[in-house]
Parts: sequence; C-alpha cells; structure tokens
Amino acid sequence: MKKVSKLQVVIPVAVFTCSISIASVCGYNAIRKIEATVNDNIKIYYDNKEKVLKEVNGSKISPVIINGRTYLPVRAVADLAGLGIEWDSESQSIKISSSNEGIPYKDNIPIIDTEPTNQNNEGIKGEFSFWYFNKDEAPNIVKAFNEAYPNVKVNLSVIPDRDQQYQNKLTSAIRAGSGVPDVFGVESAFVKRFIDMPDAFADLTELSKDYVGNMIPYTLDVGTDKNGVLRALSHQATPMALAYKKGVSKKYLGTDDPSEIAEMMSTPEKMLQTAKTLYGKSGGKVSLFPTFEEPMKFYLGGRSYGWVADNKLNLDQKMLDFIDFAKTLRNNKFEAYLDQWSPGWSAAIADDEKALVWACPTWGIPWIVGSNDKSASEGGRWGLARPPFPSFWGGTWFGIYSKSHNKDTAWKFLKYFTTNKDAMKKWANNNQDFPNNLEAISEGSLEDSKIMGTNVFKFYETFIKDINGNLLTKYDDTIENCYLDCMRSYLAGKIKTKDEMILTFKDKVKTNLSYIIVE
Repeated sequence: MKKVSKLQVVIPVAVFTCSISIASVCGYNAIRKIEATVNDNIKIYYDNKEKVLKEVNGSKISPVIINGRTYLPVRAVADLAGLGIEWDSESQSIKISSSNEGIPYKDNIPIIDTEPTNQNNEGIKGEFSFWYFNKDEAPNIVKAFNEAYPNVKVNLSVIPDRDQQYQNKLTSAIRAGSGVPDVFGVESAFVKRFIDMPDAFADLTELSKDYVGNMIPYTLDVGTDKNGVLRALSHQATPMALAYKKGVSKKYLGTDDPSEIAEMMSTPEKMLQTAKTLYGKSGGKVSLFPTFEEPMKFYLGGRSYGWVADNKLNLDQKMLDFIDFAKTLRNNKFEAYLDQWSPGWSAAIADDEKALVWACPTWGIPWIVGSNDKSASEGGRWGLARPPFPSFWGGTWFGIYSKSHNKDTAWKFLKYFTTNKDAMKKWANNNQDFPNNLEAISEGSLEDSKIMGTNVFKFYETFIKDINGNLLTKYDDTIENCYLDCMRSYLAGKIKTKDEMILTFKDKVKTNLSYIIVE
C-alpha cells in the first residue's frame, strides 16, 4: 500500500549535474522552506536492476516530490553508482570521485530531479496560459491534457489567424515582453518566424534530449533555430503522398496497385508519360493533376536548399525545372486548369472525369479527400502511393515562452502532448492525425483507413525519415506566393518567356522582402 506523508524540507543551493539516467539537477538561488511529499512507492532502477537507496545507518531513503518533480539525495545516488563522495565545509564543495580523481562542485548540497513514471498525476497542481489559432482543435488539446493532469488549470485563448491576427498579437506581446502566454502553438506557415524571433521560445534542448530520438527528424529540424537550438516540438507529422482514384487508374492505366502507380510517378519524365497515356486513353477527359500546384508541392520538398540562405534569395534548380514541367502540363492539358482550394478543385475530387492524382498529406485523407468525396468513406475508391520527392505539408509546433514563470508546468504539457507515446497515439487515432512518435508509428494505426484501405501509419513510415525539414524558412509563405503568382501568369500567357517569369518573380520578392538580397 502506498505510504505518503507530509513534511517540511530545506533546499540548499545546487549546481551539480549527474549523468545517472534517472536524474537531472535542479538549482535554487537561496535556501528556502517549501512543502514536499515523501513517496515510498516509487521504485529506483540502476542498470535495469531495482535498487533501494539507504542512509548510513541502513534505513531506506524515499524520494521526495516537490511540485510534481521527484528528488533524490546526491550521496545516496553516488553510493549506488559506486562513486566516492565527500563534503568539504571549508571550500563549500562536494567532491565526487571515480578511481583516484576528485571533482569539486561549488556551493551546497545538490538535489537530483527526475519525473516519476508511475506518479499519480492527480497530485500535480498548477496552471499555465496557452494560446492557439484553431477554435475547433484547441479545446480538444486541453481536454486531452486534463484527462491526464486533472488538477492543472489551462488558461486557453483562441485567436484566429485571419489576416495574421494571431501572429501579430503574439509578435506584439513578445516584443513588449508583456502578456505573452506560457505556451503557444505555431503552424508551418509561420513557425520559423517565432523559432528565430529573439525572446520568443525557450531552449528545449536539455529537457527533450531523452525524447528526440523517438521523433521524426524533419519535425526537429523545423523546431530548431538558426543557431542549432531546439525551441519547439510537434505532436504530429504531415508527410505527403499521392492520393489517386483506383477505378480511374485501373480503367486507363491498367492498374490500381500503389507500388505500380508510385513507379509511374517516380520521376518527372515518368509523370509526363503517365499523363500522356491517361489523357489519350480517356479521350481527353481525364488529366493527371487537377492543377500544376499539386506537383509543385512535391518539387518544393525535392529541393536541395531553402528559399533563403545567408539572407540571399536562392532559386533552387528544382524550382527552375518545375517551370518547364508545369508548362508542359499546361500545354498538353495534363492538368485541369484549376486553382487549389477553389470550388472547382474541390468538386473535381469526387469527379472521375476530371483528374486522377492529388497531393495528400496525412490530414488530407479526411479533410481533402473525405470531406469532398462523400463516397470515399465506403472504401475502394482511393489509394495512396509513394511521392516522387518526400515532403510535408502543414503541421503545428508548440513551445514555451522564454520568460515564462510557469516553465515547469508548461513543460508537463509539452512533454505529455509531444513525447508520450500512448497519448500521441490516442490523439492520432481519435482525430485522424499522424503521431510524431516513431515507436507509435511502427506499431501501426488501430485500423486501416476506410478511405484509403491501408494502415496509414505503416504506409507513411517507409519514407518519413527522408523528408528534409531544413528547407523551411520564415520567408516561405511570402516567397511561394510570389512564385505561384508568377507561375499562374506565365502559364496563362501573360508572361511570355521563362526568363521573364524568373525576373518578374525576383522583382516581386524584392518588393515584398526588401531586406533580402536578390541577384
């Protein structure tokens, strides 16, 4: 039976760090009296073997819980690890030695901090403020966290990002150093602005070091600033695939097998040949893509460099090649002349006589295909194939305000929502999402997608590690809009040549981002 008693403890100054796997160190600037809880039920393992910490007289030492964190005395842990330890009162140092070397650690007795895995979270109290931009998703995020931490109060504010309202309000608060939430979410379109913004996100490198190995690499690249400091974590991943209509592909291409479709779409040359076959055999009724914007998503992911490097515009060879590729699509009616997100584009998803292939991120299965093709949920109509270039589309990251006074509680939220496998898998299965957790992905989703007829986790698992998150910059949405505008004008014949299109694009970037060097 669990034995818990209350006591008063004194916490001296501490600056010691320990390499034992169960602990990291917490320090305080002065001796102070606080309330703590002794929990005799917590087990301690060293080298995968259960151990009992003991006093010099042989009595058991139980962990002490302070504000939801668990602390162990350094002498007992050193004894457990076979290290020598002595207190030098004259120099106010602790000396820990392995073999014959002593290492002094200044100040007073350190406290070792660990987060217990079997702790009842009902005893953890606190509160933090949380800003988010999606009114439908925000309450569910808070609800999921409070199911695990019922006594932590989350002060939620939802600010829609219409006309960049959310971004502007958050930016103003950070610059003023006042009214900034403890935790805030940022999506892919503007995540890098806040990752690199001074005083915005706290450094998560040390806190997350034991968890990042189980995350999809590109999500960490996105959450890392220009100096290599990790500042934001994501609970989800949004890799893209080719979503295709099985009946249409079987009828005109002779197969609906995903591996064969992937091969037909594996290079620009093969895509054009597939488009030619499809258009010819359908009598000109079916184009390969609804719009040139679908393959553009993949080309962006296939680049070697992002849009800006060393404060200079970089027009990657992939995007130069795409100008010619898109022109060939348009001239031969291999794309259906639709604009992404337009009513015609949405209607074409359910129309078997318009286009075959859509770019489909993980969230696109329910929200692009499922919401626009009401027959999709019956199964058998759609399939997923590997894309020509691994890439992602969308996603949300979370971070802690650098000057937050509730960092410990805020970290509990981030840790739970972005590192807890069971919580992430539950969220993904309940919300048709995709977890940023390699172990959860390898286990597969609870059931196959009704729309796609495949285990979505296992499908995307085969190429998620190939996605390059370093391509994303804080200028992407502005530059890509400039590029897209120029491509539309070029394909419509308003811009006559490729060279003119490139010059027009560069001029637009200069106008919109005057501080970027454009050559």
